[in-house]
Amino acid sequence: MPAARRWKDRLQAQRRPLILVGVAGLLALVGGGWLAGHWGVEETDNAQLQAHLVEISSRLPGTIQAVPVQDNQAVQAGQLLVLLDPRDARAAWVRAQADLLEARQQASAMRSQTQSSASDAAAAEDQATGDRLMARAELDRAGAELRRLEFLLRQGGAARQDVERARATYRKAQGQVSRSEASALLATASARKVTVEQQKAAAAAARVHQAEAALQEAALRLSYTRIQAPSAGRIGSRSAEPGRQVQPGQPLMTVVAPHPWVEANFKETQLDALRPGQPAEVGIDAFPGRRLHGHVVSVAPASGARFALLPPDNATGNFTKVVQRVTVRIDLDDVPPALAPRLLPGLSATVRVRRP
Repeated sequence: MPAARRWKDRLQAQRRPLILVGVAGLLALVGGGWLAGHWGVEETDNAQLQAHLVEISSRLPGTIQAVPVQDNQAVQAGQLLVLLDPRDARAAWVRAQADLLEARQQASAMRSQTQSSASDAAAAEDQATGDRLMARAELDRAGAELRRLEFLLRQGGAARQDVERARATYRKAQGQVSRSEASALLATASARKVTVEQQKAAAAAARVHQAEAALQEAALRLSYTRIQAPSAGRIGSRSAEPGRQVQPGQPLMTVVAPHPWVEANFKETQLDALRPGQPAEVGIDAFPGRRLHGHVVSVAPASGARFALLPPDNATGNFTKVVQRVTVRIDLDDVPPALAPRLLPGLSATVRVRRP
């Protein structure tokens, strides 16, 4: 027994250094692996998946007639989400069409009347001009004849009766001149009337443009009764129900875009190692063991505290230094198609970025 025990003790003594060497080698291997994986790497677990969330609301008050989509349903851009009762908007559209037709007819009548008045005024002006020229010519001729006869009467070569007849003719020519002047004034008044009618025609044309704009607005309001998806995505937070009264801006549902990104909040002491374009490794807590690859897109222009609703004010003198966080956007590259629909905004993530 003593010999066996001594042999056993000797064997254990020989094994002890081997065990120590093995443990040291294992620790060195684990430490080397940890250093290889973490040396020169900036990491944060303060990260979440984000995506564009488009809040769907109505642009006009009304009553919901139909909601052809359900929560979590995938939709395409332009797909009908909510249908409002269109009867009021359609009646306004029909009324706007009738107003436009009436405005066009009035404008057409005013154009025709203006053109007719312009033609009449031009003819009256031409006639007045001709009458004035003829009257003045006749007045000049009658005046010359009267002066000739008066000269002959003083010389005894003409009868007084001829002179009196010439004077009557001259006075008649003067009356014709006065009448032609009055006709010219009437033609001028007609021309001014044409100007007024042209202004009325321009006002009627303006009313046509107003009616056209009103019709476009009515058509636009009618189109607003069909609320469509602005982009592809999935429906969430659906609160719209048929028969419900809605007001402009009231949330009805949310469309979640299908392409998420990661917002990682790094400490301010890590910013020196972050540059746009750097490759990044993303782990999603909901899918342990899965690693996604992406790249740094941008770094926020201020810390998260500056964007808070109530930024901290350190002017009171009670200052405690807190390490600030800065948001870094990371876009995902080559997401597996089977995993893409399961990457939901709000999921927690871990981000690793290797120093340049």
